[in-house]
Amino acid sequence: MNSKLVLEYEFSPDGDDFGWLIAKVQTPQFGGRNGMWVQWQAVGDFAASLSAYPINADSPVLGEWGFGEQGQYTEITKIGIAPKGSTGGLIINVTLANYYEPENRCSTRFETDYPSLSEFREEIERMMHNRTGSAVLQGSGDVG
Repeated sequence: MNSKLVLEYEFSPDGDDFGWLIAKVQTPQFGGRNGMWVQWQAVGDFAASLSAYPINADSPVLGEWGFGEQGQYTEITKIGIAPKGSTGGLIINVTLANYYEPENRCSTRFETDYPSLSEFREEIERMMHNRTGSAVLQGSGDVG
């Protein structure tokens, strides 16, 4: 496994529903990170969506966070998970934008499998329950 996606969540010290979600992605050809304000419930909902099996090509699992301003939505962090053929493999598509300058963005993708996705879901749930730590989705290579 030489690719990974890491999520961290910093809860608000004042008990607010919003915290800072940090996303980091690393593949052999690319690495990036970003962060943005996200409601903790949305992170929990994303974790729950990862239990889908099998993931349908027509409706991939999607975690997407951004903000609306002046009637326009700006995507900051997007994680899409879709099947790779019929062999049980998965493709992870990650798009990260700078929170303060969202026109600065990048995308990459890598392969993983259902056991790794299940472990990632459990790590997100543990991270949110314990209010500390990180969740890592392991994968392999860039997808051409």
